[in-house]
Amino acid sequence: MRIVTRRRGFEGILLCSIFFALSPGQLSAQTPQAIISDLSHYSQVFGEERHYRIFLPPDYDQSSPKRYPVVYFFHAWGERYNQPSAEIGDYDTGYNGDNIASYVGAHDLIVVKWDGFNPRYSGDTYPRPYNIGPVETTRQFPLYFPELVQYIDATYRTMPDRDHRGVSGVSMGGFMSYWVSGKYPHLVNSASSFMGSPEFFAGPLAFPTEYVHTPMYRNYEGLRTRLVTGTQDFIRWYHRRMNAIWLFTRPYHEVEEFVSAHGTPGMGKTLDFHVNAFRNPLPKPDLWHHGDIYPEFDVWGYSVSSDRQQPGFTVLEDVSTSGFRSSVREWLPGGKLLPSVTLTIATDALYGVGQFYSISDVNLENGQVTAYRQAADGSGRLHFVVNGDLHEVGISPVSDPIVTLAGWRLVGSALTTNGTPVRLKLDFLNKGGREATGIAVQVQSTDPQVAVLQDSLTVSALGAGTTAEGAEELQFLVQDPAREIVKLLVRITVEGRVVVLPVEVPVFADAPALTNLVVNDGATVTMWQRAVSIAPQALGAGNHDGIVNPAETVPLLLLDGSAYRAGEMFTFDPCVASSSNATAGPYVTRRLSDSWASYDNVGASVKYSLPITSSACPPGHQITFFLRYQLPHKPEHILKEGVATVVVGGSVQPPPPPALAWVTGNVVQVDLRGMSGVASATAIFRSKHHPTLKIPLNDQGRDGDRAAGDALWSGLIMNPSPGTYTLSVSIRDVLGKTTTVTVSGSFQLPQP
Repeated sequence: MRIVTRRRGFEGILLCSIFFALSPGQLSAQTPQAIISDLSHYSQVFGEERHYRIFLPPDYDQSSPKRYPVVYFFHAWGERYNQPSAEIGDYDTGYNGDNIASYVGAHDLIVVKWDGFNPRYSGDTYPRPYNIGPVETTRQFPLYFPELVQYIDATYRTMPDRDHRGVSGVSMGGFMSYWVSGKYPHLVNSASSFMGSPEFFAGPLAFPTEYVHTPMYRNYEGLRTRLVTGTQDFIRWYHRRMNAIWLFTRPYHEVEEFVSAHGTPGMGKTLDFHVNAFRNPLPKPDLWHHGDIYPEFDVWGYSVSSDRQQPGFTVLEDVSTSGFRSSVREWLPGGKLLPSVTLTIATDALYGVGQFYSISDVNLENGQVTAYRQAADGSGRLHFVVNGDLHEVGISPVSDPIVTLAGWRLVGSALTTNGTPVRLKLDFLNKGGREATGIAVQVQSTDPQVAVLQDSLTVSALGAGTTAEGAEELQFLVQDPAREIVKLLVRITVEGRVVVLPVEVPVFADAPALTNLVVNDGATVTMWQRAVSIAPQALGAGNHDGIVNPAETVPLLLLDGSAYRAGEMFTFDPCVASSSNATAGPYVTRRLSDSWASYDNVGASVKYSLPITSSACPPGHQITFFLRYQLPHKPEHILKEGVATVVVGGSVQPPPPPALAWVTGNVVQVDLRGMSGVASATAIFRSKHHPTLKIPLNDQGRDGDRAAGDALWSGLIMNPSPGTYTLSVSIRDVLGKTTTVTVSGSFQLPQP
């Protein structure tokens, strides 16, 4: 096996050659030898020299026009592009021949290993790669990936198209493989992960976002994905949790488990997966979806930018030549909308240059409809500016009707329960330019364990910009008792034109009622944190009476030994302030994460729901929740699931404290979306060295407030003395009660 080291490209000067003796079970004397080169190139994205290792087929040096597909491989924690770790081993040339070099030596394939080294300062030898979990530098490795692809395609005889390009990785590199491929589905056709990490904080240094793979399955339209798991792998429990969603929402996802600890077993089989994907590439989807944590991104020819300066996701859904749905959310799938964010969207070059199109922009949050005409630019692109609310945008050259699914609601029961018929009412929207008549709807499932009992729906004529429910209830039955999600395909036919839209419906086990639960409405109790530590904490907010009252934050806590645990809570009840988009599922408004990284060394976290009851919820009303608690038992944690029904009391509570605040330029913005009955608010900045500043806040779309009525209260900071301040907020409710709360952290006010 020949390993060469060069600098600045493949055609550079040969510095050294190293020959390795092969152990039994590795390559025989007759086996062709892969060429392994350790090289570097200058990255414009990073502004520095970046290293990589490339594996070339043995016939590459021969004078031949042959071109090769490429797999980009991302290494793990503690590794470099050319340095393996003791934990995972040498999958470049070891593993008894089941390695990258052996495979490339026998196949027409190029493999490139990039270097995830992320030094925080000059001379740093930090072993944590990729600048994720935590985000510590300005390096953004996903943004570097297109540059590396362009460089490799320009330097080597590759097949320079997405049909012949894949990504793979192990552990933290497995996280990167899925993140990069989901961010750039237009650049790769397949992605694999060897025991990849399930989540990390990632993205911009100023506002990193918790990125969890499980809800991101929609990013992979047009890709084949593979996950390698191990029976002794310390991450295996989290892989099963992810597969509980991916296996039932992604048609081209495969999983293979090996009798193995953390590592890369079956390297040859996984590279076979990629080679087969190159031979049978999936086409670009006619309808696609995408969620991205960056304020600016490009995907499938679309360019998106925003002024977002806080954690969150920009979401595009149901994108086709007929339009798209857009929103900005704090988290996926059902996080709070961020309507104060402004999105600028340019479509792919799909439209006639200079041709006019009828545009309909429907804000599903407030029902506002904006209709206008727009000419495609000189490249055949259309341009849109919308806020972070849930928008449906229709595009038509001749004012055609465009019928889409606006949402759904559960009827006849409190939860979607496996083994019991589920009844939904679907809501349809005409985002076209004229009335839609003769609408036919068929619903199907490709899952043999999901029976669609009522699959045909009729919809009355829909005027432009109007919505209506289907006349019949959609009914289906889940025959898998452990199922957590169902994917349905809704086929809508209007005037001979057909669109098929996916709908994912969360479903729940037929579980018994849980005991040992308490309502935490602001009282301080002993809570489990970081899996096995305890600390006093008041997770909810209210009058501390242990009763669910209107306008309270009311997590249900499970007694586990000497302390309480919080968990996920799901409900379809309209008395709980939930996602306004019903298709996002029964997710409560607020969510916290408790990192278990110090306990099980995975880097994952437990999600805590903080449901907030509406101030209009009537006394005596019953709310049913499905509850899911994660109990530590590494590496095989325990899920404790069940239902609970609570009765609403009659005491309306003052608003709970705000969760977040931001200062952008001379504007302060405070998140009061989870609070009922806020009449006024004032931001109070205090400093040891400067006078106190009191900033009146408003939610009327003026004086720095970007969107009226979105409960993000804002105000202008006039002539501050630059420096570091603490922030408190004085909140007055509609009953005249005033509460002053402190926002955690410090705030830097700039020179005016």
